Amino acid sequence: VKYVVEFAKALAKMPEVYRVDLLTRQICSPEIDSSYGEPIEMLTFDLDEEIGEAGGAYLVRIPCGDKEMYYEKEHLWPYIPEFVDGALGHILNISKVLGDLIGGGRAMWPHVIHGHYTDAGYVAYLLSGALNVPIVLTGHSLGRNKLEQILKQGKQSKEEINRTYKIFCRIIAEELCLDSAELVVTSTRQEIEEQWRLYDGFDLELNRKLRVHAKSKLLWSIHASYGSKKYPFLEFTFLLIFLCILNVYGIYIFVKVIPPGMDFSNVIVQEESTYDDLENPSAQLSESPLWGETLCFLNNTSKPIILALARPDPKKNMTTLVKAFGECNNLRKLANLMLTMGNRDDIDQMPASSSNVLTTVPKFIDKYDLYGEVTYPKHHKQSDVGDIYRIAAKTK
Repeated sequence: VKYVVEFAKALAKMPEVYRVDLLTRQICSPEIDSSYGEPIEMLTFDLDEEIGEAGGAYLVRIPCGDKEMYYEKEHLWPYIPEFVDGALGHILNISKVLGDLIGGGRAMWPHVIHGHYTDAGYVAYLLSGALNVPIVLTGHSLGRNKLEQILKQGKQSKEEINRTYKIFCRIIAEELCLDSAELVVTSTRQEIEEQWRLYDGFDLELNRKLRVHAKSKLLWSIHASYGSKKYPFLEFTFLLIFLCILNVYGIYIFVKVIPPGMDFSNVIVQEESTYDDLENPSAQLSESPLWGETLCFLNNTSKPIILALARPDPKKNMTTLVKAFGECNNLRKLANLMLTMGNRDDIDQMPASSSNVLTTVPKFIDKYDLYGEVTYPKHHKQSDVGDIYRIAAKTK
């Protein structure tokens, strides 16, 4: 969620973009923060005044299902049509408002709809069909790949997996999204070649050939400048129309790798010499509360730290990292291992996949006798991430 919010903020700051609406579900439960029930929330506050009162990025919460209930994503499917109806109502309304403000009384429709994850991708697919607006898709986590990975474990049948994850519904939705998308965004080539290749609507070999054309700039022509200031989306629109024609005839689905970015607004840049002149870098790092929690697990704090920061999900391979570290005596002599695996209180109350990782890691620590060589802090805040990386950097 944080990734998509930061993406919306960054997109709104681009001079070619006037407004970004990030649509999500409204929840008015007393068990969660009241902000989740706010119909609309502004995400950007530091934009140029020339943009006007309706410009920038907004978080728009659409009600669907029981507003007082939080639904896990596997149970949202029955409510997607209701969400789409609400989203259409919002788009119709805001298009008229923008038309009155900046369009000379002519409705201002979205230029593109970007779907993230399967459920929102399916929403984007339905909205795209209703509004005749191009769709861009970012899958993040794909159903066919998840099904393949779970089946490899040999613990569940397809039917059991489907009951838990509604995996077949998810795969069908992803195929529909893929068929209608003008552009699919991935973060790695692995996602293209090992995950999207599993889908009926994607031809890996054709994509490779088209990528050659893209690199020679025959197809991919979106530049930093999109044309005239009066019509900033002109070049992008022409490109999408071109891609649309190819897609209709079933000969083109373009996948573009965009490496993950980072919000540097909260990053504190420190002088190179801050710790370099110290014989013991940990002396300065001890000012961070995280350092105290990290230090108590380690026997030799002067050794460099190998850092892994990810949620406790089997796909992140934290247990494999601990196993590899435990089996490499030379590495153990040279470095410590720090695992930052989200926040935990009662592991038994966490989802099965997370609790399995968090119970397996200590077992490997015990198996390879890694006491004093591995640390795994129990809590951290988002604002601590900079300190976490700094700890690893300054102990090298």
